[in-house]
Amino acid sequence: MTQFTAYQKKQLALFALLTLAFLSLFTVLYARSRDTTLLSLLMLTPALSVLIVNRLTHERRSLFLRPKFKRNLSRYALSWLLPPLLAIAGAGIYFLLFPAQFQPLASRFAANNSITELNAYWTQLIPVILLAVLINPFGGLIPALGEELAWRGWLLPRLRDVLGTRKSIIATALIWGLWHAPIILLGYNYGTDYPLLGVLMQLWLCLIQGIILAWLQFKSESVWTCALWHASLNGIDRYTASALLSAGSVMPLIGPDLTGLIGGLGFVLAAVLCWRGICRMPECSANIKPADLPDCDLLTE
Repeated sequence: MTQFTAYQKKQLALFALLTLAFLSLFTVLYARSRDTTLLSLLMLTPALSVLIVNRLTHERRSLFLRPKFKRNLSRYALSWLLPPLLAIAGAGIYFLLFPAQFQPLASRFAANNSITELNAYWTQLIPVILLAVLINPFGGLIPALGEELAWRGWLLPRLRDVLGTRKSIIATALIWGLWHAPIILLGYNYGTDYPLLGVLMQLWLCLIQGIILAWLQFKSESVWTCALWHASLNGIDRYTASALLSAGSVMPLIGPDLTGLIGGLGFVLAAVLCWRGICRMPECSANIKPADLPDCDLLTE
């Protein structure tokens, strides 16, 4: 089994130290103010950590920052439009299972806009959905890149050199999930009633999304496809199904939002398909590590 070199251990240790330092700082600030702007700034810190590590260790390895639009147009379209469709599918399954919770006129959206009739509700909802699907992802692209450059552009290839494709995907996804844990414990996404279950659900969510994002990274050889997928997720999640379609008496660990177990079922199916595609890659099925293939396109630009 391949071992981490002293140079790799130094890089990983520096990266862990910096990301934990930034995470600790922003967690304290967020706990005091609950200002979500701080979370957008926090998303930039993994990339900042990578840039510092690369500067200190004189690293010149690719960060996959070339967009490669021409070869990846279909993947950019997929990253932009598929996440909201999967989120809507998961919400649909949830409300089919719990029809009593489908109460659009009692929703926070209806209350905030003083809506009392269904016609007015749907008339005002459609522009909001279009905004969330078509425009919001681009507004959140840079913060999303702040995470994806680090997790999929920097950490995943380095772990893949030693652990191989499948183990590195799982390890990167779980590290990404644990990075969210302090904010989740403060009630983000899942509330404060079941904080440990919230952390476990976040790990599950990051595992599912991490598989999809790894597939995008391997296929596109660009972190921008991953950043767009991530931004699209965040864009639709600003207008959650629970806020738009329910009175608020939902179970956040279950759904209908994409962060719930049932609300995220569409993404589970996508992750299964991506995992099958990853396992069919030659270096994965033959148990060959990218470090053994220095000319592999996945490692160079």
